[in-house]
Amino acid sequence: MMPKICLSTLTAILLPLAFTPEMMMAQTINFKPPSGGAPKTTTGAATRDQSCLIDSSQPNKKTLPILPQSNYGLTISSRPEFLIFKTKSTAKQIFLSLESEDEEQVYQTFLPLSSDVGFVKINFPSQAPDLVVNKKYKWTMTFICGKALRPDSPAIAGWIQRTAQSQALTTKLRAASPVDRVVIYGENGIWYDMISELYRLQKQTPTNPTLSKAWEKLLKDHVVQSSESVTIFK
Repeated sequence: MMPKICLSTLTAILLPLAFTPEMMMAQTINFKPPSGGAPKTTTGAATRDQSCLIDSSQPNKKTLPILPQSNYGLTISSRPEFLIFKTKSTAKQIFLSLESEDEEQVYQTFLPLSSDVGFVKINFPSQAPDLVVNKKYKWTMTFICGKALRPDSPAIAGWIQRTAQSQALTTKLRAASPVDRVVIYGENGIWYDMISELYRLQKQTPTNPTLSKAWEKLLKDHVVQSSESVTIFK
């Protein structure tokens, strides 16, 4: 006859096994905003008439960039990804514009827009020039809801700055697991790479409760406008 094991003893045995090193690291994911930020002339994340980006069945949900409260973030990539939250829309294209801090046009192009509702990644075009280290850029995504781009077409915008990647940071990232990289990005205030990597991991393992909680906490604690429509992140 097998000896009886009380529930509390069994729990004490199994609980440590339930937390893998990756899950433990996921619990430490946090974002430390860097010093500085976007130019003081920065306006809000959303501009113009937003009517074609509003789902009439859920009017409290907004199309918005996934950025910190400052509407500004760092990257170490020369060609970063932009993550947005997209509501139901008739738009099938966006007009992506990139300009320097002194309002000089750097790049403009039309890009197809996914019909998906929810989080959508916009890839930095391969034809666009590399982001210059330590230079701030304003990006604007204008949604083409009709047949052509109009002056009153709805738009969202944010700021990005490519920061220099030190040898120490390069070494740490090279030896890190995917979750470790997210932690390292967050500790160094590198928003764009952190949120892109965490989103990818969360999509790959949607049933991982630790990653899901880390994702939701990051959005609730830092993302602009998330406090007004937190249900969009469920």
